[in-house]
Amino acid sequence: MIKNTAITFIAAVVLTACTSGMQLEKAKMAGPGGSPFNFNLYGGYIGLSQMEFDEADYEDSDVFADRAMKASKGGKVKPEGFKKRKIPASKMTELRRARGKLMIALAQGGRENYPNLAAKAQVQFDCWMQEQEENLQPKDIAACRSGFMSTMAKLHKAMAPKQMMAMKKSMMKKPMMAKMPDPADVDGIYIVFFDFNSNKLSAAAQQILRKVAADFKVAKPSGMTLTGHSDMAGASKYNTALSRKRLDAVSGYLLNMGVPRTALLPSSYGETKPLVPTKDGMREKRNRRVEIIFQ
Repeated sequence: MIKNTAITFIAAVVLTACTSGMQLEKAKMAGPGGSPFNFNLYGGYIGLSQMEFDEADYEDSDVFADRAMKASKGGKVKPEGFKKRKIPASKMTELRRARGKLMIALAQGGRENYPNLAAKAQVQFDCWMQEQEENLQPKDIAACRSGFMSTMAKLHKAMAPKQMMAMKKSMMKKPMMAKMPDPADVDGIYIVFFDFNSNKLSAAAQQILRKVAADFKVAKPSGMTLTGHSDMAGASKYNTALSRKRLDAVSGYLLNMGVPRTALLPSSYGETKPLVPTKDGMREKRNRRVEIIFQ
């Protein structure tokens, strides 16, 4: 009986080894493709897949190979989320903040303008996620984390001057035609937008806040910072007061959704910290916001 059980176990291991790790060769055959961002993603994910294959981690090798093939076909490949990885609770806050910063950089033109750095940052973040889930090799975790941090610093530095110049040129040509962004929901960093001269929560804003409350119950962060902002239209003193009203509207909604008051860490900045730099007096939808970041 014991002998038969051992044989069955060995057979199962062999079968698993034969059926896992098969995606890497398929991904290599697919070759790079898509946008410059996807082109760079493909190469990065192939590298991660090969690294995990060489360590006999065939399951993760397949995960990264599948992401490489999706990038090769031109699909939209986001940084890994938290539903598929069992991250230690003590590491969740830092990883949520890191993913949030990456998502914002990607959404603000990182993919299009700096595809190499943006793709490298995403691949290093996914590497960090995978190593942190295993939580077995501190040096590998540290290498992926420091690589991500270093690349993000370079990406932010590269984006800053050109992004400001592009925004200014765009708004000088079509000051009232700026496209409203999709509400940002990035696993721990959320942005609620407001109409001009208003602190009323739209249906879309309420939907985001319901998710914030639900995520708060699941993630159990120590708290959340809420920062109120306005655009540059109107007097500075008025805008400071308006950003506080927006903050109060968001805080009140979250309290009604069951978020404890002690978890809310509110502050308002008026027009002093725009998401999109504009000239004084200019309306800009993206600057009329409340940002929520889990701690």
